This record gives sequence, structure tokens and C-alpha cells, in this order.
Amino acid sequence: MKKQCKEDFQKRLSACREEYEQVKARIKEVGFICKGSLIERWIPCGNPNCHCHQDKKNLHGPYYQLSSKEKGKTISRYLSPEEAGLYREWIDNRRRLLAIKNEMLAISQRARGYLLTMENKGAKDTEKSKGGRKR
Repeated sequence: MKKQCKEDFQKRLSACREEYEQVKARIKEVGFICKGSLIERWIPCGNPNCHCHQDKKNLHGPYYQLSSKEKGKTISRYLSPEEAGLYREWIDNRRRLLAIKNEMLAISQRARGYLLTMENKGAKDTEKSKGGRKR
């Protein structure tokens, strides 16, 4: 019984390692990363006679704005459409990287659970062989 338990543990741990390596390999696919959020804005101009003030469907834009935190302060910056495309990709890359990290953490926690279960079974077997716990 003890040998079977150890073999099951080894198989589960091996499966976790294999899965972990597969997930870890996906990190290489992630390009540049960036914190923050990208906002697309349509805004009225400063000319009160402009068509954008008559009909809200005719606002000017899109204007792209990147918002992020730097030294505890929110920084906003307007971007060109080309820059916005790059930042959108980099922000998506960061989300992908965080998702990969979370998968790796979940696999690690599962492996830890297997190890703790195995340790607990080993401690119980030791207690049984010694005739129970001493108080």
C-alpha cells in the first residue's frame, strides 16, 4: 500500500512538472509588455460653431490615450494611431504573461498539495508503526 501511494505521488508530480514545462514554454511567445490601459476617445473641439457641438454623433476622433501609474501617480498620454496599435499589443502581451504566470502558480499549488498529502500520509504511517501519537 505504501509503495503504491508513493508511485501515485510520483506520477502526479511528474504530470505536474510536464504540464508546468509546457506552460512555461509559452512565455517565449510573449513580446514586449506594458502596464496601463488604452482608451479611445471621441471628443468635441473648442470651436462652438463646429458640427461636433450640434450632433454628438459627429465628435472628433478617435484620439488614443494611454493611462498608467508612475511613482504612485496616474499619467495620461495621447498617442498616434500607430503608437496606440503597439501599446494595445503590449498591454495584451502583459495580460497573456499574467495568465501564464497564474497557470504556473496553479500547477505549483497542485504539486504542493500532492506533496503535503504524501507527507501527511507518511507521518500517519510513522505514528501507526510507533503505536500511536504521544501526548
